[in-house]
Amino acid sequence: MSRRLTLTFLKKNWEFSIAVFILAYYLLVHVVLGSAHRHHDSGLNAHLRVIPQDVISHWDQASSFHDHTVEKYAYVQYATGYDYLNMAIINFILLKKSGSAIKNMVVLYDSELQRHHVDHWQRLHPLASKYGITLKSVTAITADSKDSSNWAASFTKFHVFDQTQYDRIVFFDLDSMLVPDSNGQWQNIDELFKIPQNITYALPQAYWLNNIVELKEGFNNVYHKKVEIPSPKRYHTQVQGILKNMNRNADQFLELPTLIYDHHKYDNRDDFFANHVMVLTPSKKVYNELLQYIHNPWHWSIFSRSKLKKKNDYDMEILNKYLDDQLRSKEPNTRVGVLPHRTYGVLTGEFKERWHRRFVVEPQHLPFITKQSSEGWDASQARKDAKLIHFSDSPIPKPWDNQDSTLYYNQFKIYCAESARKDPATFRELYPGEWQPRLVDDCEAVLSWNSYRATFYEVQKEFWVV
Repeated sequence: MSRRLTLTFLKKNWEFSIAVFILAYYLLVHVVLGSAHRHHDSGLNAHLRVIPQDVISHWDQASSFHDHTVEKYAYVQYATGYDYLNMAIINFILLKKSGSAIKNMVVLYDSELQRHHVDHWQRLHPLASKYGITLKSVTAITADSKDSSNWAASFTKFHVFDQTQYDRIVFFDLDSMLVPDSNGQWQNIDELFKIPQNITYALPQAYWLNNIVELKEGFNNVYHKKVEIPSPKRYHTQVQGILKNMNRNADQFLELPTLIYDHHKYDNRDDFFANHVMVLTPSKKVYNELLQYIHNPWHWSIFSRSKLKKKNDYDMEILNKYLDDQLRSKEPNTRVGVLPHRTYGVLTGEFKERWHRRFVVEPQHLPFITKQSSEGWDASQARKDAKLIHFSDSPIPKPWDNQDSTLYYNQFKIYCAESARKDPATFRELYPGEWQPRLVDDCEAVLSWNSYRATFYEVQKEFWVV
């Protein structure tokens, strides 16, 4: 039938035309668009899973450390300045005080440090030696010698992947701090070493950077709020079911929860994972591949443009690009677990946020929340759950830097509104200038934020030597 005859047929048989239109509409709405709301198995769930806190506790209780195993485990931090080196040593002293079973505690430091402020080195080295902490010099890794930003040498972190004398490493940034429990006893995170070895990497989700939650243009937000998020009690019950299945499955990784939609990961190529705490298996191959993501081979400009380093890409963005490519390629030896951020990835800045729903929900449920909500938030519970916190309050200085109550950054602090009403004189005395903290009703959040700094100041009195 010719094209002209076909058009004539459709015009005369309007019922047929309507039927064709209805069928096309149904296919568009229920098949093409509707498929966006269903989980397409791209193979991601064979390589990326969420690790609930109850599962980590289960692994911790199900096995004990053996001497021959512990010898091949290490905690590692890195430092490119003396203040950070001092903080790294303090963190490891706190680990020692906690009774950690891990003997190897290693600080990778920029070899240039020993050439400057020798007096600092002469005080720090004996302190590290006293507590059995290893200081290992490495060459700082930078992408551009002209880059003077605070993150220019952050690539030095990648030396941790090259520490192949160890079978397993738990790394955390040295602007983090181990915190005491509710009884004042220092905590460790030894349980992370009991995550199965076939999980190559475990690290938290960067829940505060999610492009879908932010409803950024061009990202797959069509499934926003399409999934019912279980209550904590119901989720706990679900995880108990997972634990029962684990006892029957030799490959426990495949029993862990998956992301609900693959685009939850793929729409956050550069910032899905946070890397201020990581569990990893060192690999020379991975280390060399990461260096390529910093210093790009010339042919990437032609054949692999998505891998190219951007001007403002630093350690976090580069590691995310690398892991994203590994997951997309379905590299058989790559298995990544998402750590529970409420225990190991707590940013101090979270307590200053206006909304906390992103922090409260489990990683796989993040795309389905409303950002401007604090449903489920309890600052005191958040403080109780945390074992490792990360001082992340920019532009407020780190607690070991100089503080000035009259400068502009004080407006980004928080202060209990009730306390300000009851004792306005103290409020004005603490903040005499025009830049004053935001008054909030969540006084528990204020208490939590202040308590972390107070804890640091107490430790600083004893161990700060620079």
